Amino acid sequence: MSKKKVFSVVLVLFLCLNNTYNIVFAEPNSSSNVSIDENVTKYKELDKKALELDAEVGKLNIEIEEINNKLEKNNSEIKNTEAEIENINKKIEDSKVEIEEREALMSQRLRSMYKSNITTDMMYYILTSENIFDLFSRIEAVSKLISVDKNIISDINDKKDSLVKDSEIIEDKQKELKTLSATIENDLSIVNQKKEEQESLLAELNEEKDAVMSIIEANEVNLVSNTISTVDSSDSISQLKDALNTLTGILPQLNSNYAISLVEESISNAKYKIDSLESAKASTSEDGSSLDVSGSNSEYLSTYSMSATAYTGHGLTALGLKPVRNPNGLSTVAVDPNVIPLGSKVFVEGYGYAIASDTGGAIKGNKIDLYFNTVADCYSFGRRTVTVHVVP
Repeated sequence: MSKKKVFSVVLVLFLCLNNTYNIVFAEPNSSSNVSIDENVTKYKELDKKALELDAEVGKLNIEIEEINNKLEKNNSEIKNTEAEIENINKKIEDSKVEIEEREALMSQRLRSMYKSNITTDMMYYILTSENIFDLFSRIEAVSKLISVDKNIISDINDKKDSLVKDSEIIEDKQKELKTLSATIENDLSIVNQKKEEQESLLAELNEEKDAVMSIIEANEVNLVSNTISTVDSSDSISQLKDALNTLTGILPQLNSNYAISLVEESISNAKYKIDSLESAKASTSEDGSSLDVSGSNSEYLSTYSMSATAYTGHGLTALGLKPVRNPNGLSTVAVDPNVIPLGSKVFVEGYGYAIASDTGGAIKGNKIDLYFNTVADCYSFGRRTVTVHVVP
């Protein structure tokens, strides 16, 4: 079996930001350790800022939603107020018509009374009455007419008083409407300002995310390129299975859609080639012995005794990958790039296989930091000495 290609890829693409967030690539000088560390620090600072901007956008969305709810409530109150004003106006118009009709009727009666002398009419009623009952009946009729006129006058005065009250009500409603309109205008101004701020923040966030993703994509493609090349060129079942295990383990850690598509395509290709080679091998085997398809290699590129600590958290690693803990696949560990190159595949006894994709300020020399999913797991692991094998 030919020796497999070394999986580890010394990545030379790091994020270098100036004050205007222009992106450049670090010079591929292995001796520039300080420059590499500075670029990694800036990379992580950018990731932190992106998370902070994302949180700020979330707060703005909540605030805008609250303002929109307030606007909706105010608009509903304005509609109700306008409906009340419309009803009051109709009531006032109806009152005016009724007052005009009653004033016309009263005027007609008054004119009729002025045209005829009431005293003369009374003498006429006495002289022409057939009997005392007829006289009382005529006098009662006159009294009723006078009472009706008094009621008409009273009703007119009541309507006038009601009209005054309705006028006061409508004036109050108009004031309320103006106040609500002012509130609406102020809220609209706030919403527009918040939207402008949100759009500005989103634009900045998207710009920075695009910049980050371009670096992440380059790093991830470089990280898997050797393994994909092995799948494309190798006819060794053992090498293909080792490459398949590596790609399957690293797939959940990838962020770039392009890198993910490359790995998924290579995984499919590796499975197809393995099936084809195993079928061909089985058909030509004379003794029927099983193939060595363990996908493992007894040789290691190097072996170290290291002081191991544990860490957890979110964000991205120095290579722009998502940190993971997968005991049955590939986990994430932080190393000193001067000892173990970033991108190397390692086997940590008592921990499992991992990708050296992260660094740390305290991780210098023969020290390694193992990623765990919870703080409790970190405390449980503590600090211990482990054997680390760099796997080809």
